[in-house]
Amino acid sequence: MSHDWVIPIFVIVAAVAIVLQTIILYVLYKTMRESSTRIESIASRMELQASPVLATAHAILEDAQPKIAEITTNLVESTATMREHVTQVGEATGEIVERVRMQAVRLDEFITSAANKLEATSEVLQTSVLSPIRRVRAIVQALGAGLSFLRAHRARRKTSATEVEDEEMFI
Repeated sequence: MSHDWVIPIFVIVAAVAIVLQTIILYVLYKTMRESSTRIESIASRMELQASPVLATAHAILEDAQPKIAEITTNLVESTATMREHVTQVGEATGEIVERVRMQAVRLDEFITSAANKLEATSEVLQTSVLSPIRRVRAIVQALGAGLSFLRAHRARRKTSATEVEDEEMFI
């Protein structure tokens, strides 16, 4: 068995494969070169179109940079001032609350004292003034009742005496 024919077939197949690979590589090279050329043209057009926009943005940033720095400085100063004012307001509020609390305590003591004095005065009026007035009133009522009784008794006596005279005259 002779295998002399295998090697030449193998060499031919390898040569065809190498030629095909070379052709494929050449086509890839050409495609890449065309793509590269197109991408470069797109990039140059983008650069031409973006250049004015970038220049404008750069000019805006350069113009705004000092303003932003000033705004930042003003913001820092405002924040410090606000903190100081808030601290002062907090202290003043604490002071006011303390004063109000003290005044509330004083008012409570005043009202309690006034209520106690009113109660004591009421007791003094009850014992010193109203009790004697009630007693005098009771005495006056008793005298009035006694006088009413006496008047009624006299009136009865006169009426009975008048009746007796009337009866005597009638007979």
